[in-house]
Amino acid sequence: MSFLEEKYFSRKGAKAQRKLFRYAVALCAFAPLRETSSWQRGAFVALAFSLVLSAAAQAQQDVEPRFKIADTNNAVIRGRVTLPSGFAAEGYARITLRNQQSILSTIYTNNSGEFQIRNLSEGIYFVQAEVSTTNFEPVMKKVELGRGLTVDLTLELRETTDPTLSRLTKVVSAAELRQVVPPAAKKQYERGLKFVSKGDFQQAAIHFQEALSLYPEYLAARNDLGAQYLKLKQLDEAQEHFEIVLNTDPKNFNAKFNMGLVQFERQNYTAAISLLQQSIAIDSTRPIARMWIGIAKLELGDLEIAEGELTRALITGGNECVAGHYHLARIFMRRGALTEAARSIQSYLQLAPRGEFVKEAKELARQIEQKK
Repeated sequence: MSFLEEKYFSRKGAKAQRKLFRYAVALCAFAPLRETSSWQRGAFVALAFSLVLSAAAQAQQDVEPRFKIADTNNAVIRGRVTLPSGFAAEGYARITLRNQQSILSTIYTNNSGEFQIRNLSEGIYFVQAEVSTTNFEPVMKKVELGRGLTVDLTLELRETTDPTLSRLTKVVSAAELRQVVPPAAKKQYERGLKFVSKGDFQQAAIHFQEALSLYPEYLAARNDLGAQYLKLKQLDEAQEHFEIVLNTDPKNFNAKFNMGLVQFERQNYTAAISLLQQSIAIDSTRPIARMWIGIAKLELGDLEIAEGELTRALITGGNECVAGHYHLARIFMRRGALTEAARSIQSYLQLAPRGEFVKEAKELARQIEQKK
């Protein structure tokens, strides 16, 4: 087999074109060179050459589908949302598609729980399914989509761990709403909030203490005082104030959430996760708790669950959970996925130039550049 024949006609399905190619070459070889004029010989050779090109073009058109190069934006994610029993979810489930930076689209399944997302490029995606009923928690899966491929997913909804608590998720603190706060105490509390916004936690704590001296039952002031101690790493004082709030108001989301952060700072990550999950049971609309569950799972080395929780927090929490980008970068770095790590770090530094983890993020960005 000649070089040209091997290049264009070696694949299965090009048998007829190989014959045409060989016939054209034979014509060129036996062209009458002496008996004809130069223009006749040229026309004869041109005819043979056109047969060669025609054969090559036809052979390329007849390449089997498995040999063809896929388009860059025709990948598909196809899926079905099911109940834990395996049956299709009743009604219409909401499907959210996102990458590591932002939400790309939101669609709904048909009444059989089926969905399809077309015209996708190669990359890493996250697909989340959720239903309106509080009996089931949202579920998310990571999809690594190749160029031109179709990926089939089954998203199985999970039952909530405590349906009784899920009915209370919209109530953050009924006890706080019932409190009648004296104007002087409220004024001190509002001054404290101003110092919080300025990042002066010490002065904020002083005003919250003053508010409590005027009204010791002031739950919001006590919780925020504990939060300032937490920021100042005075963990014993912080925990004491959160416990006082929870003794009075066991369903106080902020106090339960902050207790989880106290345990996180003590590096009791399992205890922190338990408390954070309890805070979600009180108010499931606060994705910040899921972000910290993801961070705690990361510290425990459970990268898969950590990635899912952080991504879910970013999808639902937006700017409140922007730190999730930094911690996702840590996960990607551990896996050696430097491109994804760099992308997540860049997102964090752009969205939170004065964020809590900026110093660590810049150091991680430097390490990524060194490894590239």
